[in-house]
Amino acid sequence: MRYKVLIVDDEPMIRLGISSCIRWEEEGLELVGEASNGEAAMLMVKQQEIHILITDIKMPLMDGLELTRQVSQRYPDIKVILISSYSDFEFAREAVKLGVVVDYLLKPTMEPEQLQRILKECQRRLDQSLVRENEALMYQQEIEKTKQIDLEISLRKLMNGDKVVMPWVPDWLKQPLVVAIWKRDNSSIQIDSARESLKQWCSIAINFNTQDDEFVLIVADNKGSGSTAMVTYQRRLLLEGASFTVGLSPPFHQIQELTNAYQWAILALEKSFFDGKGNCYIGKIPVKEIKTSGLHDLIEQQSWMDLRERFSQCLAVANHGESREALEKIISIWGTRTVSKQEIMLQAEGILMMMWSWNFKQNKEEMISVMLDKLQEVRRISTLMELGRFIVKEFGYLEEANKLPIVVSDSGSTHAIQLAISYIQQHYRVEISLQDVADHVHMSKNYFSEQFKRLTGLNFIDFVIQLRIHYAKQLLKTTSLRVYDIGAQAGFNSSKHFLKQFKREVGCTPADYRQEKRD
Repeated sequence: MRYKVLIVDDEPMIRLGISSCIRWEEEGLELVGEASNGEAAMLMVKQQEIHILITDIKMPLMDGLELTRQVSQRYPDIKVILISSYSDFEFAREAVKLGVVVDYLLKPTMEPEQLQRILKECQRRLDQSLVRENEALMYQQEIEKTKQIDLEISLRKLMNGDKVVMPWVPDWLKQPLVVAIWKRDNSSIQIDSARESLKQWCSIAINFNTQDDEFVLIVADNKGSGSTAMVTYQRRLLLEGASFTVGLSPPFHQIQELTNAYQWAILALEKSFFDGKGNCYIGKIPVKEIKTSGLHDLIEQQSWMDLRERFSQCLAVANHGESREALEKIISIWGTRTVSKQEIMLQAEGILMMMWSWNFKQNKEEMISVMLDKLQEVRRISTLMELGRFIVKEFGYLEEANKLPIVVSDSGSTHAIQLAISYIQQHYRVEISLQDVADHVHMSKNYFSEQFKRLTGLNFIDFVIQLRIHYAKQLLKTTSLRVYDIGAQAGFNSSKHFLKQFKREVGCTPADYRQEKRD
């Protein structure tokens, strides 16, 4: 760094002598100016950055001692070199006590080498100060970074419903707030780039990733400013080619309400499932309705169950015309919004499993893999319209291939096994028994086991294990979860059992499988 020097003396010849006896650039210095008195010098110090001040003691208007006192009070980092005559010697020594004076020179005996030596000492002290400042700045930055990380961790826990004692809360989080969930509409959008843009546009906020294609932003809301800003930013990103669907919570007034506010934002975002992506949906605080009767809900549920039964029975006898009609009515019911997105997705997966189950006899292991891969595709669908198109397309493949049921000699058993497969798909990641599934399709345990093996070619437990292993493989490829946690999420009740079954089915350990897929 090139330090800047100012010379102050009321004698022009002294100023000329000092300025000409040092090769400033070679010494790593820059001579930025001269002044004839303390007042003029102080004005220059206020107007530009000065590092080293070379000043006479006796000057008109403001002498060097007063100049040094003011500099020490206002700009304590400036280093001062005093120039004095013999008569000012005691004043010069006293001035050293002010802290900013590095040394002093006597005019009668002043030599360039002396000045150069003192300038080197000024540079050394300035370098030390700069190092300390940088270290202090880095330390402060680390403290701020740690505080932000701790804050983010606390907010994440709070969103998930954990009880959290906030270690530190910035003032803006004590105002009314809004939670916004930003979900990208296609995989080509850079999440980090969008987050950086929002940091620039909305500096008094905090945002962090929650999923691969989603992040949360918490922002202060002053008389509706938060919601208005989110709508504006969503449109601004859209103009830049980044399409996001945004779910906004209504304003809330205490950070401890974040748990509920996050759920309100999720509900707002779910509107896009029915109304389309690329919009900003503003949520409301749900109102608990007092129902005098659940008759309407019972009718709706019965209607869905009747249509599902009809669809399955028609599939069992390869009546594709009536199967399609039942399927279209099911999709129509979903459009009435009488059930949530989550319930619709579960119902859709069950319907699809019934269709895909027809292929078990042909290649059971390959079909399980295909089914679960397709289910992952289904779970990435973000609108009801896309879901309906996907299901109709899959049914079209079935019609075009003119496929037959698994076994046509017993349509009742085929129908029951299709329902069982749908049920297993929904519950295989939790504790599920042969008796549970048999009860669901109203069969005895032994008869169900026999029919399941006859129609699918697999024992019940082998079918469940293959589903769990395939799901575990997906998690190993796409997440950084621990192997133990993956086994638990896939439905295995112990890590030992998971490792044993995985090696038996896949031929290697989960860790080796993960490494192989990442290489």
